[in-house]
Amino acid sequence: MKLLIENLFWIIIIIFGSIYLIFLEIKNYNNKNHLKSIIKFTEEYIVEMKIINKIFSKGTIMRIGGAILPSVLPNTYTIELEYEGSNYEINDKDIFNSYEIGQFINLKLVKSLDKDKNIIKSDLFKIS
Repeated sequence: MKLLIENLFWIIIIIFGSIYLIFLEIKNYNNKNHLKSIIKFTEEYIVEMKIINKIFSKGTIMRIGGAILPSVLPNTYTIELEYEGSNYEINDKDIFNSYEIGQFINLKLVKSLDKDKNIIKSDLFKIS
């Protein structure tokens, strides 16, 4: 009887977990479609940004579900940048190792705008 209850418990946990993950995927899909529908213009600039901070975070191994399901989180190399009074972040190991705080770097800034030219989102890309 105890074994039956334990098996049913795990089945219920798996079902609820699957439903939750499906719900999250549907929510992310709807958010992406909504964002695509309000973006009307895209502007690209090559800009010179000042590095104001560098943060390294070592990746770890998380034991979600015990030793059965280990999850490895990657190292992050976050560089905080400043351009025209606005702060930006980019996660790039090459830039992290090549530049120091206070130096300037050229990056591609892509701004997504709505019909009134308000910034919806902005992305930074390394110039190859």
